[in-house]
Amino acid sequence: MPRFLNRITGEISYRLTLLLQRVLEDGEVPVEWREANVVPIFKNGNRGEASNYRPVSLTSQISKVLESIIRDEIVSFFERYGVIKETQHGFRKGKSCLTNLLVFLDRITRCIDEGGSMDVGFLNLAKAFDKIPHKRLIEKLRKHGIGGKLKCVIESWL
Repeated sequence: MPRFLNRITGEISYRLTLLLQRVLEDGEVPVEWREANVVPIFKNGNRGEASNYRPVSLTSQISKVLESIIRDEIVSFFERYGVIKETQHGFRKGKSCLTNLLVFLDRITRCIDEGGSMDVGFLNLAKAFDKIPHKRLIEKLRKHGIGGKLKCVIESWL
């Protein structure tokens, strides 16, 4: 959370809680929270080529608070009911691309040490989240038990 919000947490926490509860009760994210300032962030290479930049959407910090709460609750729900498998590393606490690679390397090393062989295929899922059809995502959430006002909040965000 930005420094300013951290400094005034005590003064705004009660009203912020009421605001976030209202959004969840209404099932609708305020329009202002859905608006973003898109800025180019340099990746690498020639700074004169547009393809060397990636767009980043800067959105309301307060909406990010609610987004974080929702994400944590959904992940907890999915973990509790076995929707997310132990092999899933992305977007999980204590897990990352690095832990995924370490588990993979351990498995390969163990296989080779035991005299076995293994075929490996790599997929590049760059921008995968930019290409997920929103209706399909909402349907998957519904099938996994996310419905009601929470589903409406997520839909309005998308």
